[in-house]
Amino acid sequence: MNPDNKNKKRLKHKNKMHPTRKESPYKISLDFNVPNTVTASRVVLTLFIIYFMLQSQYTLAGILIIVAAITDGVDGFLSRRLGQSSLGGALFDMIADQLFFMSTLALAITAGLFVNADGLIPLNPYLYAVPAFAGGIAVILGIIIYLWKRRKRTFPFPAPTRVAKVNFWFWLAPLIIAILGIGPGWLLAGLMYLAIISTLLTFYSYLRKAGYVFTN
Repeated sequence: MNPDNKNKKRLKHKNKMHPTRKESPYKISLDFNVPNTVTASRVVLTLFIIYFMLQSQYTLAGILIIVAAITDGVDGFLSRRLGQSSLGGALFDMIADQLFFMSTLALAITAGLFVNADGLIPLNPYLYAVPAFAGGIAVILGIIIYLWKRRKRTFPFPAPTRVAKVNFWFWLAPLIIAILGIGPGWLLAGLMYLAIISTLLTFYSYLRKAGYVFTN
């Protein structure tokens, strides 16, 4: 018998005895790939934004915020384009978003950069900021609870709803306007009102789609 045929039969028999395991679609891994590198760059940019905010160099901070916001769309596009989507990468992306947004918003409030909207929105800027912070905290808390529950059972993590993806830009728009100090007060106030409405819609959409993470 041909030695090659013998080897093929042995391999076939071995595969039957020890079938190859398929990787679970819910496995959490963070590979060093292009999309995750872009996400990591947003974390690095956040550190520079914090530094410039603390130095009152708001123009530089505002420009970096815009660049960081663009990376949020780029990493998702690349993960789909390159076929490198993963649960670990998605969670990393969401955490990076919240660290970037909440730290910048906190510093902008501390610096009093929303003053242009005084008299145009009640409890300025807290009517806008508190729901935004609550949304960010809910996302982080949801990820923590999900990872905790995964110790005993595997289940899917809910992908962000379409409303949630748009909501992130509604959060960012007034923040960028306030930090750069551009536009009239009514524009800043109007964007803040839109962010409030968008946040409420996002809470509703998430509770319908992702409530099981907290309850099950």
